[in-house]
Amino acid sequence: MPAAHLESAWCVASQRSSHVREIASGLKIPEYVARALINRGVRDAESAVQFLKPSSHQLEDPFAFRHMERAVERILHAVKRGEKILIQGDYDVDGSASAALLVNLFRLLGAEVEVSIPSRAEEGYGLNERIIRDAAKSGVKLLITCDNGTTANAEIALANELGIDSIITDHHTVGETLPEALAVMNPHISDETLRFRDLCGAGVAFKLAWALLQKTSNGRSLDEPYKDFLAGAQSLVALASIADVVPLVGENRVLTTQGLKLMPDSPNPGIRALMESIGLDRVPTATDVGFKLAPRLNAGGRLGRETLALDLLTARSYGEAMDIARQMDVLNRERQSVDRALTKLAEEMVNADVTYQSDRVLVLGHDEFHPGVVGIVAARISRRFNKPAVLVAMQGATGRGSGRSIPGFHLYNALNECAGLMERFGGHAQAAGLEITRENMLSLRRAVNEIADKHIMQADYATPTLDIDATVPLAALDVAGVRVLEALEPFGQGNPEPVFMADEVEIVAAPRVVGRGTGHLSLMVRQVGSTLTPPPARSLFDDEPAPRAEASGTLKAIGFGLGERISEFKRGDRVRIAFTPKISTFRGHPEVELELKDLRP
Repeated sequence: MPAAHLESAWCVASQRSSHVREIASGLKIPEYVARALINRGVRDAESAVQFLKPSSHQLEDPFAFRHMERAVERILHAVKRGEKILIQGDYDVDGSASAALLVNLFRLLGAEVEVSIPSRAEEGYGLNERIIRDAAKSGVKLLITCDNGTTANAEIALANELGIDSIITDHHTVGETLPEALAVMNPHISDETLRFRDLCGAGVAFKLAWALLQKTSNGRSLDEPYKDFLAGAQSLVALASIADVVPLVGENRVLTTQGLKLMPDSPNPGIRALMESIGLDRVPTATDVGFKLAPRLNAGGRLGRETLALDLLTARSYGEAMDIARQMDVLNRERQSVDRALTKLAEEMVNADVTYQSDRVLVLGHDEFHPGVVGIVAARISRRFNKPAVLVAMQGATGRGSGRSIPGFHLYNALNECAGLMERFGGHAQAAGLEITRENMLSLRRAVNEIADKHIMQADYATPTLDIDATVPLAALDVAGVRVLEALEPFGQGNPEPVFMADEVEIVAAPRVVGRGTGHLSLMVRQVGSTLTPPPARSLFDDEPAPRAEASGTLKAIGFGLGERISEFKRGDRVRIAFTPKISTFRGHPEVELELKDLRP
């Protein structure tokens, strides 16, 4: 049964009252904001300020990487001698943004480099023998990988044999042995002494760029062009961090927050053109990146134009960038059409085969699956059925596939346990890519499900969960308080959008369905018998008015995609709601509205 029709289990977090009071009173913020902060690892007022006001001062020195010094020295040696350098990127947002960041860096340093992006359909992810041999023939002396290379032991060994030094920048799961490269910089290497280990590929590339510019400045404070470059490069890290679904906490939160703020006036013409192509003239949110910008950047890589995102992000002029952005828009519409068709096909395959009901991991292969879209479809199927999903686009005797997981099940580790069944694979806890022969598909399905039987309890996928930060009276919500809550953005992995619960909520007008398709559920609600604790006198934010409650009254609530549930409710019903408070300016002045996540009698 699709997860869309399953009733979620509401899991309400609990916090110590003393912690809540300390943070709320110390920062002069509403208690429900303090509760949300505690749920994200904040334990005192000082760490709360750091979370709400992320700053570059919170970033660790790039030379904390154990191999950074040798990587920087080798790169500067290559630049000084005019050696040929090859940057090996990837066709997704993280791989393209990482490569673009380093291409733009070398331009700043006056050194031209070559870039290689593999063909998704023909070569798959990462390094391969063809790339190494072509590099050697063209005279490349230094190879720098971006968002790949950690498991490319054979390819790096070949590079060494052919006289090419290699520097690996990556963030994917580390295998049993590391490649014998000159330098390997991956925050997941056990010997690394980094405080923060969840950087995406572009985050690691950013640290390399920062270290290079530090060294070029001979220990002095960075020159203004270098400072400007690093500021603009944070926008590339923001795009990659959100698109690659790394935890938006710690250093990722700093880089993403700063990067998003700088995007409207970015020195990178590709970023400005990308925003212009969707009519975005404000600071983007993580939702804007995840649902509007990243899909366009990914469209080329999914449909045979693997270098398109790199071309956009390294464009030298706004006119050139706008031309590429328009091409991306066309490809993205084509990708959406393919995505819808293949999602329908995958759903039909699961629903038509009763044996999939007992599988804890859905493993599907089909000749009509598109290798560039299987990752998106796997994510949709995983969410729809609340199970890990691996989809493989079969092409003759072999196929290329992608998998997406659910919280609590480490997909890469599961695949690693049955590595002998695949030609190659890679990834991390929640996402993976693989290449497999047709004859091994059934064996992989059986093997990965046997592994899942040991690690996934039946309840983990039989009942989806909705995590709720706290119970909050609706009367406690006002515009100033919700603006403080907005300071928790950007939301994403590790920092989900806050969700609250309210009981005894009355539906005061007939429910309506608005929007297209199954539509959105629109309600007018008020809470019965709600009382409010007097608000604090001042806000954490000097430029914000103190959170002050308005009179308890009726609020508008909208449940996106919940239109099909209209028959369950009527005027006068009392319900329990799970929601995220938002600020709407639809009527010309700001007011609080509720975005419904779920509701029940």
